[in-house]
Amino acid sequence: MNRSHLLYRLQTIDLEMGNGKSRLEEVEASLEESEELRQARHALQKAKDELSRWQTTLRDLELEAKSLTAKITSVEKGLYSGRVTNPKELANLQNEVSYLKRRKGELEDRQIEAMVEVEEHEVEVDRQKASLAQIEAEWTQTQKRLTEERGELEERLAHLKKERGKAEEMIGAEDLALYRELHSRKGGRAVALLKGEVCQACRVTLPTSRAQQARSRDSLSFCSSCQRILYVER
Repeated sequence: MNRSHLLYRLQTIDLEMGNGKSRLEEVEASLEESEELRQARHALQKAKDELSRWQTTLRDLELEAKSLTAKITSVEKGLYSGRVTNPKELANLQNEVSYLKRRKGELEDRQIEAMVEVEEHEVEVDRQKASLAQIEAEWTQTQKRLTEERGELEERLAHLKKERGKAEEMIGAEDLALYRELHSRKGGRAVALLKGEVCQACRVTLPTSRAQQARSRDSLSFCSSCQRILYVER
């Protein structure tokens, strides 16, 4: 295996490791609770809060109506008991009964409105529960798949790490230093594949002499355009 081949093999491992690490980061980020799931939970809680508010309003109205009914009963009892004979007092009691009954009618209207709101918000809570359950089921399934993928990626990266160590051991210190320097400057691609006389990294056609030199097994050759190490598949 010539020098350029060794470096190209090292680069292939590095590129796969880079892609694997990037994907692993994406997978690990996706394993966190999704925004869609957080929003669904928030929507359900909001619906529950609204339902609770209207249920409290309805209970308060019912208590107020009960108290008002008791008061009407008490006033009417005094009105019809015969104990009150003064015309003015009787008129006052009649006016009070009329007023209390009007208030009771208003309360009953508000109770009906509150009951409608409670029913509508109960439906909304059920709808949000169903939506959350579906999103959670899909999220759980996705988590299972991503967890499996994470395990596969970690296993593959561990294997590549070992392979990279073996590949480095086969490369001379000078060539390895050159590879690292070009790898840093050339966006992770220190070695370019040469097909015919065309550098596949920069797509420039090289002089025939340079292409022939690249096919030599004993020395490294560089693209005259992008300065990458040239490698010719055999």
